[in-house]
Amino acid sequence: MLDQAPTRPRLLTKGAAKSDKDSQIVTSLVVAFVLVVLVVASVRVRGNMRVTKSKDAVSGTLKGVHERQSTFRLLNQRFATWRELEARGMRLPAEQAVVKSNATASHWFVSVRDSATGVICEKTGELFDEGPDDHRPVCREPAK
Repeated sequence: MLDQAPTRPRLLTKGAAKSDKDSQIVTSLVVAFVLVVLVVASVRVRGNMRVTKSKDAVSGTLKGVHERQSTFRLLNQRFATWRELEARGMRLPAEQAVVKSNATASHWFVSVRDSATGVICEKTGELFDEGPDDHRPVCREPAK
């Protein structure tokens, strides 16, 4: 019996040590998982914020285009092509570029791309628009 008594506490100690080690491994895995989720979420939020800022910037540009088109229409009885607006001093910020545009006597259309995010916003204007918010820009994000 004396031989068995020291053996039992040793087995319990080994079992307890193994349980503590397993618990530490599980805790470490859970902490690592939570950290990875937090990093992925913060990257996604940062990306969404960039896209939102980009949409706002391009929408602001399109509002300026609307104002220039209205002025041009009053003076010339038609809407301007993008080249005509450029010739009269209309400039886009360095990170933006016109993708497509057209103009007729009764309407205009312009599509602008933000090179930093790939966001493209498009806007149309018509004869009877009362202001730049009559036709809101339509924006789309690049395919991911």
